Amino acid sequence: MALRIDDRILAVLLGIVFSVVNAFVYMYLALKLGMATGLDILLLFFAFFVFAAARSARPRAFLYMVAVMAMAIAAVLAYTDSLGSIIMAGETLPVPGFAMAAIISMSLILGMLASSYFTGYFMKSGFPWPGPKVSVSIIGLLSAEKKGPEFKASAVRMGLAGVTGGAVSGLRGLRAIPETLGHAVAGFSLSPFLAGIGMIVGLRGSMQIALGAVGSLLVLYLAEGGAADYIAHMRSPWIFSTAVSMMVITAGLSLFMVLKPLLVSAWHRALHPHPRGQGSPESGGDSRNRMSRLAYGALLLAATVIAAALLYTFIGVPVWLFVLCIPVAVLLMVIETRGRAEMAMSVGIAAFVVILLVGLAFQDIVALLLFQGFVLATTLGFASTLSLHKVADVFKIDQAGLRYMLVIGAFIGGLLCVPCISLINSMYGIGTEALPAPYSVMWLEMARSAVTKVLSPSINLYFVLLGAVMALILYKLKISAISVALGLLLPVSATAAILVGGIIRWGAEKKGWLKDDAGIIASGLVAGDILVGLLFAVTTLL
Repeated sequence: MALRIDDRILAVLLGIVFSVVNAFVYMYLALKLGMATGLDILLLFFAFFVFAAARSARPRAFLYMVAVMAMAIAAVLAYTDSLGSIIMAGETLPVPGFAMAAIISMSLILGMLASSYFTGYFMKSGFPWPGPKVSVSIIGLLSAEKKGPEFKASAVRMGLAGVTGGAVSGLRGLRAIPETLGHAVAGFSLSPFLAGIGMIVGLRGSMQIALGAVGSLLVLYLAEGGAADYIAHMRSPWIFSTAVSMMVITAGLSLFMVLKPLLVSAWHRALHPHPRGQGSPESGGDSRNRMSRLAYGALLLAATVIAAALLYTFIGVPVWLFVLCIPVAVLLMVIETRGRAEMAMSVGIAAFVVILLVGLAFQDIVALLLFQGFVLATTLGFASTLSLHKVADVFKIDQAGLRYMLVIGAFIGGLLCVPCISLINSMYGIGTEALPAPYSVMWLEMARSAVTKVLSPSINLYFVLLGAVMALILYKLKISAISVALGLLLPVSATAAILVGGIIRWGAEKKGWLKDDAGIIASGLVAGDILVGLLFAVTTLL
């Protein structure tokens, strides 16, 4: 007789183990490309076999495991570029390991607690939530009592894609084929995981990134004579200032779109107030909800005080500055979550806003970069919590249990960040051609300018103005300025491979070959390439 293990215990254990693996992959890809994806779908399939053996393959088990992973990965994504910038600057962390872990964990928990006040808005406003829909589809497939042909087809697709990605990665590792045809600035990367990312973002997203790459090539050959290496090219004011400006202006437009309906509604209520005395008596359910909100308010206040004390004691962030950033952080949380709810895309503007608004108040670049990571982590913790609430609503899973899993994930993420980036730096070297870390370069240049009060050579006000104009034009044309800016910053070789992935997906969809795929083939390519590449890297390191 098969042993049946409590699915919550098994979910936590798998969530912790898979978080370690996934954290490395997410961090590596973020530093390699400036965009991050991981092994989420592949790990869900692995989890199925474990849960099935323990007779626990139910939606709750999968969701609890995903919750632990999601919160841990939110920590990794939030702090990768900050920690990468600190390493590239040649600085060391002034914070003891236990304190750093506590600061990271508390930033995520703050975001989770704050999300409870926005649950009604995001759950009941008719947002499409494409990301949670994919999660619901896959969890529903894996937890179904009877596995039909769809399950077998998905497993075969995942396996074949993984073998293909791993085979190409193995050939590169054995030097049978090159990493890139040409060179990084203007070539073609033979990378299955880049093609997989192209399949994930689709043809439209890939073409928008490619549009930025065209601009990058024009700068390379017309302004730089075709001779610049990738790092120098990325730090050129033509590239850096234009791309950063496009992202910041897009952030402002996103903020306007979020605030506009709220301001209009507030104005309408002010002009047409409801008569007093017409409310209904408070029901028992309303009373319980009010008590729950009060309890959450007390927890949120306590967490805020603890976070302020940690930041002041170990990083030197003034309490007044922390309090000043609270409303800014709330706005960033709403913007980030709107991006996920509408497009399944991270808006990723918190770092820009923090550095631009409060950077001048700092004298230490390390403190500024760590505070930037803290605000970004609260934003991602907020958005991740609401995304998982959406999945829990579909399967009618207890929200209280989900919150416990999120807290566990927050602590795991706090423990993983620093050791993980230290290992990656020792294996590849952050800031080298192997790991160009485009966002870390941006944060470092902006943070240096803020702290020294001197504009970096990478920042040119004319190109900042050019980027602003381009962002507005692209907005009117309904083209993502964030994607175009990313194409400017990424190596053209990487963008070329992403575009090929987008074309493959478009062609396969036209033929009807990707029906109900839900990103399985793309995830297999990414997983195969990364796992085999990691094997070669570890072998070389040993």
